[in-house]
Amino acid sequence: MEFERTQHVGHYGVVFTLIHFTVQPGDAVALRTIKFPEITSSNYEVTRLIEETYDRMPAQGRPCRMVLGVSHPMSRASADLLNEQKATIASLVGYMGGKLASSLGSVAAKIAGVSTSSATKKRLPNFHAGDVIVSIDAQVSGGIGPQRSSASLVIKVNGGR
Repeated sequence: MEFERTQHVGHYGVVFTLIHFTVQPGDAVALRTIKFPEITSSNYEVTRLIEETYDRMPAQGRPCRMVLGVSHPMSRASADLLNEQKATIASLVGYMGGKLASSLGSVAAKIAGVSTSSATKKRLPNFHAGDVIVSIDAQVSGGIGPQRSSASLVIKVNGGR
């Protein structure tokens, strides 16, 4: 496998290294042995994510084009901005949940809104300075048409939650 690297500055100043590569059918067994210099402490988690994403793809003997995005460790300001965005998303989802339940009465609408907002906040990650965001996007062309799959994870600084 040949790796091509580019850089991208995302929202809130988070800088990503994008690693483009193609997995040929014979390369699939070697996915767990790839070493990425951008990832120091959690290479196993990242290679497992790549392998799981590849396994979900219906490659059937076709090359699978993958793009791995690895952020630089987040700054405190970037982490705070992403956490603020999480609160905004949870509020919007809670509002929508309340609106959907409004036909059941105002008490049901309030309960639905609060519980939906709370559940959304719990599912979205908290970011801290030093955290690294990793994402993988895979695409196979041919067969029944283009197929895509993606996944992501957050590598926590010092193993935090």
